[in-house]
Amino acid sequence: MYSNIEAIDFGRLYSVQRTASTHKKKDKASWDAKASDMNKKIHTSFYNDMVSTYITLDKKDTLLDVGCGPGTFSLRFAPLVKHITAFDFSTKMIETLVKNATQSNIKNITTLSHDMETPWENIPVCDIVLASRCLEVDDMKTILKELDSHAKKSVYLTYKMGGSYLDERVLQAIGRTIIPKPDYIYVINLLYSMGIYAQLQFINPEKETSSFVSSEEEYINSLAWSLDGISDEEAKKASLFYQQSIQNNTIPPLRDTRWAFISWDK
Repeated sequence: MYSNIEAIDFGRLYSVQRTASTHKKKDKASWDAKASDMNKKIHTSFYNDMVSTYITLDKKDTLLDVGCGPGTFSLRFAPLVKHITAFDFSTKMIETLVKNATQSNIKNITTLSHDMETPWENIPVCDIVLASRCLEVDDMKTILKELDSHAKKSVYLTYKMGGSYLDERVLQAIGRTIIPKPDYIYVINLLYSMGIYAQLQFINPEKETSSFVSSEEEYINSLAWSLDGISDEEAKKASLFYQQSIQNNTIPPLRDTRWAFISWDK
């Protein structure tokens, strides 16, 4: 049997949208510079708690933590599994993870410095593969194949819902029109075309606490980070928007914190 959906090249559609998008992939130096600040904020959140509830782990399992950052989930899951292999292309993220593990006396994590968009021949096959908020890649189909082939039991990943990392309200406030990034549906359709029928759940915080920043300066810097820079005029508008939100006793909208949680069993 044949239906017209088989004629659609979802990998190419993803690549076209990604290339056109305003949101560009950050390089190693950018993530190295971000490691220390991220480590202060990323270990406790509604997102982390929801991911933890969706994942099934066994004390006998080995876990591959892809794009591990400063150890957001490696540290959390280490007591629940036999061993974790964690990799990231940012050496500062790996250094931070190692420091965190040492301070917590966690000894069952092996770290690797690796760019997921290069060959995976030195990456071990594990029972469970987790790729959390790290799949900003140019060739999504190739990466999905690597995730699948490196898992013995299950694969878990998260991918952004919507076309931007930023709340539409702040984009409107500064007058910035963006070209959207690929939404999670590209990933679902790519998996379908690969013969993988994935499960889909959503992480959609009811409150905007994950968008909270401690100061106006941090707010504008975070906005500039997401957009690879903003103009002086946009910065002024962002400042006014921030101040008006504070005066109204509301958290200034910043990030779009909705994520799709996608999983499949082998």
